Amino acid sequence: MTLYLDDDDVSSLLSLEDAIACVDRAFRLLSDGGAVNHVRHRTHAGTVSLNVMWSLVPADGVLGLKAYPVVRTDVTQGAVLTLLLYSTTTGQLLAVVKADRLGQLRTGAASAVATRALAPPEPEVLAVYGTGFQAETQVLALAAVMPALRCVRVVGRSPARRDEFVRRMRAKLGVEVQAVEPDRAPRGADVVVTATGSVDPVLLGDWVRPGTHVNCVGSNLATKREIDRALLERAELIVVDDREVAARECGDLLANGWDQDGVVALGDVLTRPETRHAQPHDITVFESQGLAVQDVVCAALVYSRAVEAGRGRPM
Repeated sequence: MTLYLDDDDVSSLLSLEDAIACVDRAFRLLSDGGAVNHVRHRTHAGTVSLNVMWSLVPADGVLGLKAYPVVRTDVTQGAVLTLLLYSTTTGQLLAVVKADRLGQLRTGAASAVATRALAPPEPEVLAVYGTGFQAETQVLALAAVMPALRCVRVVGRSPARRDEFVRRMRAKLGVEVQAVEPDRAPRGADVVVTATGSVDPVLLGDWVRPGTHVNCVGSNLATKREIDRALLERAELIVVDDREVAARECGDLLANGWDQDGVVALGDVLTRPETRHAQPHDITVFESQGLAVQDVVCAALVYSRAVEAGRGRPM
């Protein structure tokens, strides 16, 4: 029997902590050969594009394909994400998962996994650029792996949206949350995350102090960048979620003309610690494009819990 699982089902069955554990496992499986991830394909016709990505995870007995359209007018709209989850043993379609909330959770979880592996010990100050769809989950996920967190600095283009985001995060986290100017946010920050749709850098290398870890999550098109080349030049270690994916669509590397021979995959950092050669005073950068393997491992857990709990709509 195939189940339809919507965003409410995903929210009920997959906590942020679950997502972090799943994404950590997905990176390790990818590094060890226990999973296969395929690069996202984008097909365009006028103002509409179809984006398709997939992964096989034999260790969990599943494979999955995620597809979503994007319609661009003066603003991006029509991005509805759907994941098809299949059994690798029977070929049965196990579930159709509305994957908007799933994507939010796994994207935040990826930054959390990278921060746990790369950030300085006991980071206390977080700076976030962006107040949109992904930013809240980024902050909550990072807070989950930063137990000493005492301050969050927020940068946003719209003062009204920024101030509302500050109020919401203050209520959720119970720590100091403040609106700051872009050039002040990273000064004294231990961890920085950029979660914007910008095509031009919002974070400059000259602003970032030694020992900072930076997560970049908004630059998954070759023409978009959130950071400048100076930050890449100052970084001791540049980590990507997947080298093949980064070579095709990591705008922060491509638009800045960066030679990717020296970048390291996060899964390798997790499974082979000798690849993490940065010291506490070094700047580290994680470039997150988003991988289908993250979606599939998370969806497999959601599906198994839905079966146990009697959740979802039979199809």
